[in-house]
Amino acid sequence: MSPIGKPHPKDKFTPSEDQKLRMLVSVLGPSNWKKVSEYMVSRNARQCRDRYKNYLSPNLNSSPWSQEDDAKLLQLVDFYGRKWSLIAKEFNGRTDINIKSRYALLMRQEERDKQKKMFLSSEPEIQFENISETSYPHESNQNQQPAYFNQTILFDFNDNLILKIHYYLEIIYSCSY
Repeated sequence: MSPIGKPHPKDKFTPSEDQKLRMLVSVLGPSNWKKVSEYMVSRNARQCRDRYKNYLSPNLNSSPWSQEDDAKLLQLVDFYGRKWSLIAKEFNGRTDINIKSRYALLMRQEERDKQKKMFLSSEPEIQFENISETSYPHESNQNQQPAYFNQTILFDFNDNLILKIHYYLEIIYSCSY
């Protein structure tokens, strides 16, 4: 409970809450959040303001991002750093949350592409160690010692990730014809 006795659920806004919030903002205005929250039974002023500003405002630009927009975003992050509110002012109708989310998506795509490129450009290094002669069931030597097979395979995907698989296999053949 908040100091004024109003619960502040972390639950997502429901479609009916969104509709009610839009209606209240159209009647009370987009700056009277305390009054708006009084009518939104389980939401406080900050929750109402953030929901409207970041998701419901008719002024929001929800069009797809262009390659030019992506390039501009990357340049602005290089210049300003991760000051999302400042960068959002350079994009008409895009919020700081929208800007931050788009940047995170671009970084994930870049990392995935980098991993894919490194994987495709590097050949795995394969090492075989301690390979002894094996016996087969049709051979007449019944006293053959078990053969131990130790295979180490190194896949170097990048400097941070080395996948090393050790596979130890003991083969025992004991057949009598």
